[in-house]
Amino acid sequence: MDRAFCLVYIMIMNYKVKIIIFLLLVGAVLLIIFLSKSDRSEEQQQSQTTQQPNQDLAQQPNSFEFTKLNPLFRFSAQLPSNVTAEYVPQIESISINNKEEPQIFIRYFTGNEFLTLSTVDILSRKPTEIKGHAAIEYEIKKKPNIADFPFQPSWRNEQHKLIDIRLTNNDPSIFYVFAYNPKLSEATFREFIDSLVFHNDKQSLVQPIRQAERRVTKKPFGLYVEPGQSPVAPERFKGFHNAVDYEILAGEEKKNVEIFAICGGFLREKKTAQGYGGVLIQDCLIQDQPVTVIYGHIKLGSVTKQAEDYIIPGEKIALLGDADSSETDGERKHLHLGIKKGLSSDIRGYVQSETELDDWIDFTALIE
Repeated sequence: MDRAFCLVYIMIMNYKVKIIIFLLLVGAVLLIIFLSKSDRSEEQQQSQTTQQPNQDLAQQPNSFEFTKLNPLFRFSAQLPSNVTAEYVPQIESISINNKEEPQIFIRYFTGNEFLTLSTVDILSRKPTEIKGHAAIEYEIKKKPNIADFPFQPSWRNEQHKLIDIRLTNNDPSIFYVFAYNPKLSEATFREFIDSLVFHNDKQSLVQPIRQAERRVTKKPFGLYVEPGQSPVAPERFKGFHNAVDYEILAGEEKKNVEIFAICGGFLREKKTAQGYGGVLIQDCLIQDQPVTVIYGHIKLGSVTKQAEDYIIPGEKIALLGDADSSETDGERKHLHLGIKKGLSSDIRGYVQSETELDDWIDFTALIE
């Protein structure tokens, strides 16, 4: 009897052991599957971060950059899906057309003040302001003895309304003339005007890199460093950091990291410079202030723009250079973004006194 009981007990215990082993195996398999999915999910997120358009930099739906037609038209605006913008090279103008005829016609002139044309009768004139820019609303009619305006819509020779908008408060400034077809509703025209974003405005500024707010972790603007006293080791520089450093994120060590123009302006130079490796220098106008923008530690071979090319805010301009290479002058992989007040040849990354920081702009404070 005792022997039979022992055999039954042993059989039950063996069965329990087998169940435990089975459950352990099932748990191990499930854990492997979970970890595998987590790795793939992380890889996909990193891939999306590197390859897909950054929502921080994306333009508004249907936003059109008029600079693509001519760099003198330094603004963007919302365009309905049923219209197109076309350049009129004979008179350096832009025509916004629907399927039937031009609806808005845009011209420009340069001067110190608003102009009054001798070829038209001014029926009304109202000074106003458009998004902080001085402007004047007109209603005009071409004088009878004046020939029709060439290369312009027929309604430009008839009574119609327009708005002149001054780009900057500097002298001289570009002025834009926005005239609209009398058949176009004033409400539709106002929607277009309200959607304008001029490249001189703070609203046009964009971050230089995706997820920028996560990257300023070592050298913000104004930080004093010297060898032995720095968040970076080894430190080769000494002084007050007159720029903002954007670090790479985990997983980007060997990946392409795209850099974007923070403002609209002409590329002055691309070159190799001591302390930077590859560097781009761009001339911009930010809230009427001419500035020199410095993008340091970039891969020059990735730059397709040439000197004197106009760069649109948010346009991809380069890739970050590789760490510990000539592309970064032996530095870590990161972006150095400096903004010097005025059009200057000074591209230093550090200054020796706090008072000198006043000649530079902290981009993180500017874009807040």
